[in-house]
Amino acid sequence: MNKIALVTDTTVNMPPDMVARMDIRVVPVYVNFGTESYKDYEELPPAKFYEKLAAVKAAGGEMPKTSQPSPEDFRKVYEQCREEGSHSAISVHVTAKASGTCASAELAKTMAGHIHVHVVDSATTSMQMGFMLMEAHDAMESGGGLPEMLAAVEKVKAHSSLVFTVTELEHLAASGRTEGAEKATEAAVKVKPVISIEGGVPKAVGQERTQKAALERVLAMTKDKMANHHLQRLAVVHGNTEAKAKEWAKEATAALGFSGEPYVVDFGPALAVHFGPGLLGVAAQWG
Repeated sequence: MNKIALVTDTTVNMPPDMVARMDIRVVPVYVNFGTESYKDYEELPPAKFYEKLAAVKAAGGEMPKTSQPSPEDFRKVYEQCREEGSHSAISVHVTAKASGTCASAELAKTMAGHIHVHVVDSATTSMQMGFMLMEAHDAMESGGGLPEMLAAVEKVKAHSSLVFTVTELEHLAASGRTEGAEKATEAAVKVKPVISIEGGVPKAVGQERTQKAALERVLAMTKDKMANHHLQRLAVVHGNTEAKAKEWAKEATAALGFSGEPYVVDFGPALAVHFGPGLLGVAAQWG
């Protein structure tokens, strides 16, 4: 039986070795600095992005923006999957309520020949979306077909979360994609908002005066969402603060009762445009 391809976009933040091992095709989102446009990760890796961002901020320049992959970008990937023997593809993407990526993928599937593409709105992003791909891959490895793989994705949707806190509020203000962010960005004193992806929408669900208190809120919210279920996968997400993320990962694993080794991943350029460097939080999947 021909294999079923897995496709996603660069907001997934999955470690490169995992992407390669699972043979997942990752379509780049675009990051735009003024008139200059870069393919997320491919032409603008995180280190280069954060360096360029710091220079733009120091010069008082325009904040970067993002744009979705084109339908043609997706068509090429889908047809490459077909040429390599896939009769079908599951294409899982960043929440449609904050990006046009799913819409581009939907249009592309009508353009690609001889491959059946199932576009899935993850209703989230980053490693919460990554867990959906991992579960779909596991289902395929266990002999499952399209129904089992799609069911695996939906199961993760219902049993996972993404909660984090941010430190550089100008990104929330410039982006305008986080519901309720104005309470933090317009506050008389500087605060650390806590953001959760709820119903496909990034929402500011709380705020604290310090990052320590905000991170405690992140873990408390995640535990509430888990509702005493066993944690299956955990990722610590960060924005250009890897050393701090690795250190905090110890606290997060202990607080959430996770016995494994958490993934530690950068949010990447396309997401950091909207949430800024310094963010820190967790993506969790439970049974």
